[in-house]
Amino acid sequence: MDPLPFALVCMLHLHQLQQDDDSEDDEEKNEEDEGDDEREFMQHQEQYDDDDSFFDFLWLALCTMILTKEPIVHSRYQKAFHRKLPSRLRQLRDRRIPRTSLHHPHESAWSRLYHSHNDQSLVTMTGFDHQSFNWLLQLFEPMYNTYGPGDNNDNGSYCVRLEYPNCGRPRMLSAADCLGLNLAWTRLRGSTKMSLQMLFGMTASRVSKWLLFGRRLLIAILSRHPDAAVRIPSAAKIQEYKRVIQDRHPNLVDVWCTMDGVKLTLEQSGNHVVQNMFYNGWTHDHYVSLIFVFCPDGTIPIAAVNYPGCLHDSQIAESGRVYEKLESVFIRDGGKCVVDSAFSRSRHEFIIKSLQVDPVDMEQAAINREATSLRQTAEWGMRALQSSFPRLKDRIRYEESGERRVILKLMVLLFNLRSRRVGINQILNTYYMHSLERDANQEIIEPILRAGNNTYYYYLFLLL
Repeated sequence: MDPLPFALVCMLHLHQLQQDDDSEDDEEKNEEDEGDDEREFMQHQEQYDDDDSFFDFLWLALCTMILTKEPIVHSRYQKAFHRKLPSRLRQLRDRRIPRTSLHHPHESAWSRLYHSHNDQSLVTMTGFDHQSFNWLLQLFEPMYNTYGPGDNNDNGSYCVRLEYPNCGRPRMLSAADCLGLNLAWTRLRGSTKMSLQMLFGMTASRVSKWLLFGRRLLIAILSRHPDAAVRIPSAAKIQEYKRVIQDRHPNLVDVWCTMDGVKLTLEQSGNHVVQNMFYNGWTHDHYVSLIFVFCPDGTIPIAAVNYPGCLHDSQIAESGRVYEKLESVFIRDGGKCVVDSAFSRSRHEFIIKSLQVDPVDMEQAAINREATSLRQTAEWGMRALQSSFPRLKDRIRYEESGERRVILKLMVLLFNLRSRRVGINQILNTYYMHSLERDANQEIIEPILRAGNNTYYYYLFLLL
């Protein structure tokens, strides 16, 4: 018999017996002297004892139900129709691609793409060319050979150190395959398990495991590397940023960065209290808020990520210590930051806020117009971040294990590395690509004409 109904029947039966005993006691007590105070006191005491015994049994029955509760079974396996199906029809309804239908990872589409040495295809797939990818692979491979993906039994860790790295069966997935898998995942959108299976020749469970493992390796590597780390630049670099910005915006003195916030859509939580934390009443949706500071070279030196969507940008900058870090730069180097109207300027003298309406004073109006123009670089940075990693455009899955923070931190580190190593960044191309402002007529044609006819025909022959 099922323990739950049995415990309930026993509880109800005992309660009925106690009610019968109480009714018989009441009849006997009515025949006795009701004026006896001592007997009345004993009657109430017995009644309290009976109630205590009943609640003790109720608590015991509740504990029995909790301890004997059967494990939760997926609703699909509780259906009589599904249980009656033969194994072949059950297999047809299983939405997974088995190992027998996939290429070996060494013969996969990714392997073909990687060994083609075509930078265009590799940048499209991973965001990095072969030179930067191989440079990152040199840092990634030693960690890959030292650590392994942990199981849920290993204290919930997704990355464990191997006791014997050089022993055991060799891995089917190489370090380049694991690195390419994690970089390709950031460049795809939607449910990409099936496409990643076909690209890398792995089953869905292996794809999930190596993604969790690879993210943590990349964060451990990039968070300490100067080309990717989110850290405040040196004093010399701050002076360089000031000079670059002032060359383009002469009225902005001592400005070295811009700052803005962005909201990424998030799935709703089942808990209404948590759901209210991430809900934004202005746009009527759930978000994760982030604050980024952008330099003229397109990198992010200061960031605050994974904050609830109900918070204002200025509150996030305060709690995320963004104001504190900007103030430290202002005290050390006199650097200022250009922001929009969402941030507070009253208590921070290092902030230059761009206004929607120009001030009456001509000098302040000129500063405001150039501050508005410079603040556009923050919009470029937000667009570059989401275009470099289209995964951020998807609605982020709600979870409480910390994976969302790992993903957002990895995106920022890869964005910095991509800006410095690959150079595909609109802010960088605007402030540092002086070669785009060169005039071919002045640098090539005029020297040829001045050199004479023989040199002219020689260069014409080379061009043809």
